[in-house]
Amino acid sequence: MLKKLDNNNFDEHIKQGLKLVMFGSDMCHYCVKQEPVLEELSQNNVNIGKIDAYKAPELTRKYGVTSFPTFILFKFGDVATRFSGFRNKSELLDIVLKYI
Repeated sequence: MLKKLDNNNFDEHIKQGLKLVMFGSDMCHYCVKQEPVLEELSQNNVNIGKIDAYKAPELTRKYGVTSFPTFILFKFGDVATRFSGFRNKSELLDIVLKYI
């Protein structure tokens, strides 16, 4: 299950463990296409959060997000890596596993 994040719960969500966060929008075709992949990946014990960039502009600016979807992998609150563009399940899993 994807966890919907916003200004109120973002910091708490990323502070422990490894968390993949997608910045996107419901108006972005690739973001909408990405969601079922993220849902499937989250069922494999990968902790994934989703931010609607237009509803959380402060976070979007803070992390320099300029294109959708943009992914940021946090490890105990720090940015471990970031990347943009649609990714399939195996690509996302490969990226996450590098930081375990």
